[in-house]
Amino acid sequence: MTELKNNYISIKNGNEKTYGGSQSLSDSPAIQKCGCGIIAAADLILYLREFGSSSPLSICSYNKFLKYLKRHYLPLIPKFGMNAVMLTAGLNLFFRDSKLPYRASWLISREKFFSRIEKQLAENIPVIMSVGPNFPCFWQKNNLNLYSKIKEEFVKASSTRAHFVTATGIDDKYIRISSWGRELYISKEEFSNYIHAHSNSFLCNMLKISKG
Repeated sequence: MTELKNNYISIKNGNEKTYGGSQSLSDSPAIQKCGCGIIAAADLILYLREFGSSSPLSICSYNKFLKYLKRHYLPLIPKFGMNAVMLTAGLNLFFRDSKLPYRASWLISREKFFSRIEKQLAENIPVIMSVGPNFPCFWQKNNLNLYSKIKEEFVKASSTRAHFVTATGIDDKYIRISSWGRELYISKEEFSNYIHAHSNSFLCNMLKISKG
């Protein structure tokens, strides 16, 4: 598996430690309801700033950072959260203001999608990706399965749509992701089928992060 080189972001929640951030840990009702984009952006920034290999963050520090991003860079549309264009623009503004040597862009061709995830992870950069809403019938409720890995078996843990997640590893069949503070997996075959049957390539895509 091609994966990040450092430990992924973790939040200390009582005696437990998460795998990445989680909307459920936020004290903001708006972020709890539709803040998956802010969570993914926060985790990416914290990892790029080399917090990934440090001790878990406290919930207090994490929530302060989420509110800061929401206030200054990543505003939420009530009930809808944010789209990929807003996420990309907000991150580029943050990179510029923080003098971080990165540039974000959205949309990789379907043919290069999985190989670009692998390339970016090999560069030690997490990959924000989206499981888009149903399109053109937004009201439909077709979901993509998410799996837990128990020993060598993949067991369905939940499902999702219209959701940003963060990829931290990839092999020939699965993408390892962080979602809601959990380590989960997406089947590459099922993701491709979901795009074709229920959504489209713009809505189901990834954030390309380039250095320089």
